Amino acid sequence: MTHVNPLAWIGEVHEVYCLVLARDLTGRELLVRLGASPSEIFTPQAEDEANEFLGSGMDNYWSWGAAWAGESGSWAFSLEPSSIWGAISARMERASLGSEALCCFTVDGIEFVEYWQDGALVVTIDTSMPQEQANRGGAEPDVLVEQMRRVGLFGKDSPGWSHRGLDLLHEVAGVGLERGEAMLGLAGRLPAEGRGPEKATAGPGAPTAAAASPTGGMGGAVGGPVGEASAPRAAGFAKVTRGLGEKSGS
Repeated sequence: MTHVNPLAWIGEVHEVYCLVLARDLTGRELLVRLGASPSEIFTPQAEDEANEFLGSGMDNYWSWGAAWAGESGSWAFSLEPSSIWGAISARMERASLGSEALCCFTVDGIEFVEYWQDGALVVTIDTSMPQEQANRGGAEPDVLVEQMRRVGLFGKDSPGWSHRGLDLLHEVAGVGLERGEAMLGLAGRLPAEGRGPEKATAGPGAPTAAAASPTGGMGGAVGGPVGEASAPRAAGFAKVTRGLGEKSGS
């Protein structure tokens, strides 16, 4: 029997997304650590309201991105369906303090997984060719190798990019999410790069989150209007069409 990953729908529905998991936190605590204002966190009353909030985030993504949050087992989750602001290094550092945190994010058809412990990056993985050591960084680049093997990331005949990072997150954390559960949990705004908690610690000459991140500190959802600076992203990342937070026809 083929195993169905209960996180797979995220990659099937959304072109751009960021899923953050943090152990022994509440969804509210995780949103705040990722930069959401506590006074603006709310619970959508219906799917229409959740979708309206998501659409507003897509319209204003140079200022903030929409995130849904809650708990699954002993893990809190934050899911951005149209941006990856939660993947900024300074925010993952905060999310993992006194705990551990996992992140899977994708944009422009490239997917990364990161694992953090108590404010330190343990491993970052480019899932396109994870068997290459050059595509794994962090303090312990081989720490998740066994889990990666179990979900087929090292398979010689494995297909190209297919949201395998979500398989890895499920293997490591055992978390499963239903779409309705995610949409109708908590909702909060995650500020864009430089507008969140990282700006409070950045002084003259201080490195930005982009400079500190092994993946370039990518936070932007999609390409912006002509003449507007694009969001920080790793070298070689192409700009994607504005508004592709959700696949057409979904």
